[in-house]
Amino acid sequence: MTGKQRSFLEISEENHSKLVEYIVRLRAAGLKLPGRQGKVNKTAISRACGFVRETFQQNPRFAATLEAAVQEMGIDVPEAEEPEPRNTADRAAIMRLEQQLAALRSENYELRRRLRRYEAIADHIAGTGRRVAP
Repeated sequence: MTGKQRSFLEISEENHSKLVEYIVRLRAAGLKLPGRQGKVNKTAISRACGFVRETFQQNPRFAATLEAAVQEMGIDVPEAEEPEPRNTADRAAIMRLEQQLAALRSENYELRRRLRRYEAIADHIAGTGRRVAP
């Protein structure tokens, strides 16, 4: 291994600097921290900073810095479109149609299998002039 190996403390300090720089950039742009489901999105922040998400649980300094930034800047939670609720009649109709589709696919498979067999018999009769024994 060439070069000087860095200590965990140096790596931690570097990662914390990246986190602080990220927060400063967001603040300067007038943006909030990314959020998801009403909470701060630690995964997005850790990816942007270049370290693993678990750092926020393992290092209290990172958690404290993030919590202070959340209190100061807030969280930007994207508005998610809520799916339209389906009633039970729709679900029953969908299930019935899926069952019909499965039955028709099975029938289609069997008919194609028979067709291939009959085509092979017809080719044999045409080529040899003899009937195929059952």
